[in-house]
Amino acid sequence: MEQNFGNQQVTRKTKSSKVVWLRIGAVAAFFLVGAAGLYFVLNPIDPEDTIMGYIALGLAVFLPAVLVFLSFKIRAEVTIYDEGVIVKGSKGTHKLHFSEIAGLRDANTSGGNIFIGGGLGVIGAIVVGAAQAAGHAAADASRRRNRIRDLAIVPKTTGAKPISVVNTGGDELSQIYTEWLIKQHSITAGNINSLNLSFGEDLNLRDGIFTHKHRKGDEALALADISTINFNEGSLDFFALNDKGKERRVIHIRLVDVLNVDLLFTIYEMQANGGDHE
Repeated sequence: MEQNFGNQQVTRKTKSSKVVWLRIGAVAAFFLVGAAGLYFVLNPIDPEDTIMGYIALGLAVFLPAVLVFLSFKIRAEVTIYDEGVIVKGSKGTHKLHFSEIAGLRDANTSGGNIFIGGGLGVIGAIVVGAAQAAGHAAADASRRRNRIRDLAIVPKTTGAKPISVVNTGGDELSQIYTEWLIKQHSITAGNINSLNLSFGEDLNLRDGIFTHKHRKGDEALALADISTINFNEGSLDFFALNDKGKERRVIHIRLVDVLNVDLLFTIYEMQANGGDHE
């Protein structure tokens, strides 16, 4: 038990395979580029070959040094507790109780399908409606066990920089932190339309209405009116049905500008299913 963080849940580290491959690359670069450099220096066909040979010899030293440096720099570890997290990396050790966190920010901005299963989860392309979500629960559970996700912790402290979390622990941190938020705010399907929650500086949920602060004017959409949330090319698009029953995009926001994406989707699923979070 660390401070008042509660019981330790899990510890995740940078995959050792990444470190190994960087060091193998360093050795390969040293011998291959170095051999090429020696060949041109010892067997020049014209004066330029000698110059290229010396350049290659220089790279044979520089490239392995960079790769070895990276193999040490990428080493990181995250330990997740009931109510806190400790992140160890090249920039030191950070210890944060969940109450000291403004939110979690997704660092992975690539597109993909997002399916909801069990109330939590960003997997990658389209968040579908309640009926489809239930059908994808098994597939989501399988994907969740095998996916890797990059997250950054955004502290509440003014001026503090986001803290990168080793991707092998990103999903587990988000799940445990989201569950903690749900308990802290006593979030249920019965009160989601009376909540006041912030999902970043530009996106808020107040009394059942999502409001996106936009330079061209605020965009607003009732939680109950959301038909689909698309995750594509690093953005979130909130859709609603128009008078003719066709979907129209109401809110468009970059994923990196949104905090606590899993909580957002949990609330969306609660509304869509009309049932409580399990």
